[in-house]
Amino acid sequence: MFGPPVALINPPGLPVERGKIHEFCNSIGDANAMSHDEIAAKEAGLPSVVAPPTYCSTQAFFSGPDDAKVMMELGLDLRFVLHGGQEFEFVRPLFAGDQLTPHQGEVESYTKEGKRGGLMKFVEIHSHFTDQNGDIVVRIKNTIIQTGGVVKE
Repeated sequence: MFGPPVALINPPGLPVERGKIHEFCNSIGDANAMSHDEIAAKEAGLPSVVAPPTYCSTQAFFSGPDDAKVMMELGLDLRFVLHGGQEFEFVRPLFAGDQLTPHQGEVESYTKEGKRGGLMKFVEIHSHFTDQNGDIVVRIKNTIIQTGGVVKE
């Protein structure tokens, strides 16, 4: 996710849907009743079923077609780009019915010498999601690594 708002869906954003939470939990083997059973979730005092923490990774399916262009604007050579990591800091859990909107924050970059030769470029993209009330729900840090070229053994 590189820029607000996520493209190609109207209204823009990431809808948190009960059925999609159920499917996502099934795909990762999460049998937590609070993520599958709305009645049980409400009896436990929750507003609806709760999404597991990794549910935010589905935001990638809502990205726009210009993301590759943005990576090139960041000075990255896509032939050598790797996913370096992703961190989530939750202010509160995500619930079915939330409508999340992404917001990009700071972009930081730095270089390090690679252990197998070549200079590696690291780009950290800080962003956050707000809910339908405008409150920050989760902060995200994506790390992208560009290797120094083809790795030579």
